[in-house]
Amino acid sequence: MITDAERKSIATADTAAPAAPDPLCWICKTNKADSGEHKTKRSDLLAVLGEPTQEKPFFFHDVDKPNRPVGSLDAKILKSAVRICAHCNNARTQPHDRAWETMSDRLRSRRLAVGQWVRCNSVFGQYTKREMLNMHLFFLKLFGCMLVETKANGYDIPIDIDAFSTAIMSGRPHDEVHLQFGKHDGVIGRSNLHVSKTDPGGGILGAWLYELDTIAVSVLYIQAGKFEYRRDIWHPHSRTSSKRFQVADFMYSKRNEAELTGAGEAAGGQ
Repeated sequence: MITDAERKSIATADTAAPAAPDPLCWICKTNKADSGEHKTKRSDLLAVLGEPTQEKPFFFHDVDKPNRPVGSLDAKILKSAVRICAHCNNARTQPHDRAWETMSDRLRSRRLAVGQWVRCNSVFGQYTKREMLNMHLFFLKLFGCMLVETKANGYDIPIDIDAFSTAIMSGRPHDEVHLQFGKHDGVIGRSNLHVSKTDPGGGILGAWLYELDTIAVSVLYIQAGKFEYRRDIWHPHSRTSSKRFQVADFMYSKRNEAELTGAGEAAGGQ
């Protein structure tokens, strides 16, 4: 015999909407997205900030809320809201992570000068071309996670995520993603993604900054055929700068201090 309560339970089960399927990894588009990717690489945070604890945390700032204590490098707040699968996050992209670890360590240990040219083979003693490509693919992974997250938040970003997936899966560079390496002035984290369309021409330009205390990397999406080539940005397939890169000036806070000082001196002289 079925009671009234059981009838109600059956009716509810019959009319309930089916559960949403688990999202798939945007890279392979096959496996369940169940692995978190750090916004700033864990090894970079460890090298620059050390290991935080609950008693001695460091503090996370963003546009939503300042001064949130972080007591572990595996804290959820340090990872992208968009997940990828464990295989892509580990086995598939592990060479990419290691290439950036090497580049990060070499750049932070050098006394860089703005405008200086750095030869890639001075960073990677062997297999330089392969390792520089791997480093390029590391930033594609971070960029792709940022794009998926931005689109999930309702923003219409005119950059195709499929091209990022194809590049990582095939081990080939993304033709429209370029890098700049430069000196930085103390911030650790990443900037927001800024995307614009030029007028006239309608070319798409996207940019964000990976910030790591004394160094930074500007990650640029430059729509093919819409902009003139620049020698001060790096790409694996560049005819003139694939084997070296120029140190850019990302010393924004010091520049602002100088501008404020100059403005004060000008005002005082009136």
